[in-house]
Amino acid sequence: MSFPLIKNTSQGGKLLIFTLLLIFGLAFSTVLGVIVTMISDGNVNDLKNLQIVQIISQVVGFLMPAVVYVMLVQEKPFNYLGFKKLQNWSLLGIVAMFTIIPFLGMVSEWNDGISFPESMRALEEQLRNIQVKSEEVIKIFIGQGSLFSSLLIVAALAAISEELLFRSVIQKALIKVIRNPHVAIIVTAIIFSAFHGDIFGFFPRFILGMMLGYMFWLSGSIFPSMLMHFVNNATIVVLYYMNTRGFIDIDAEKFGSTDNILLIALSLIITVAIFITCNRLKLKNDNR
Repeated sequence: MSFPLIKNTSQGGKLLIFTLLLIFGLAFSTVLGVIVTMISDGNVNDLKNLQIVQIISQVVGFLMPAVVYVMLVQEKPFNYLGFKKLQNWSLLGIVAMFTIIPFLGMVSEWNDGISFPESMRALEEQLRNIQVKSEEVIKIFIGQGSLFSSLLIVAALAAISEELLFRSVIQKALIKVIRNPHVAIIVTAIIFSAFHGDIFGFFPRFILGMMLGYMFWLSGSIFPSMLMHFVNNATIVVLYYMNTRGFIDIDAEKFGSTDNILLIALSLIITVAIFITCNRLKLKNDNR
């Protein structure tokens, strides 16, 4: 098969194709999710139904638009997506996912404590309800399901599909349009966080999105970002799983949080230092 399937596509045409694919993917995944729920007599809290809906959402809503898009308009689709050799230094990104935890905990606590003006309290209550329902879905996933299925769906599948969509396609496209990688990474992180629909978790997810975006930009490979994303999600899954089984008594949402300002500051400084080190190692490799 010769790529791209659609020859000589303009930038405007590529944008239109991607937008239509994304809209179709999100809409179709929603329709399929409703059908699954209807078939099961509307039982939205059934574990198997939730797993099927989540798989559909990730594969049809995120993965399919990204893969089909590059096949339609890019000459080397898999190369474009970032399926390139993983550099050893890029694995420092996994370390950064842990060093950032204290700082992220502070941001999460602040973000969760945001309150709306009196005139917008009804909207705040609705958004809080959405947040609670999302947390309940995660608890059902991990509380009732096996550790393997939770890691596969919540951690691995989400990491693969979301990184291919947001980093491999959206971030790359924005870098071409904006011509400033730093601005493009920030905008992509905003879009990434907004897509999750949790305003009270927006800022910590935005920071994670920036970390994933910078690692993809530095390494040129999507694998480090996927691994970082997986490690982040898998850590939460394992903590939830062990907590619900009574192995530990640690709140997964507050894991690593501290009131120690020194630790919080060190958390941010060390994480930034890791990315500076990665940048220097990249430049060193490029000059060889």
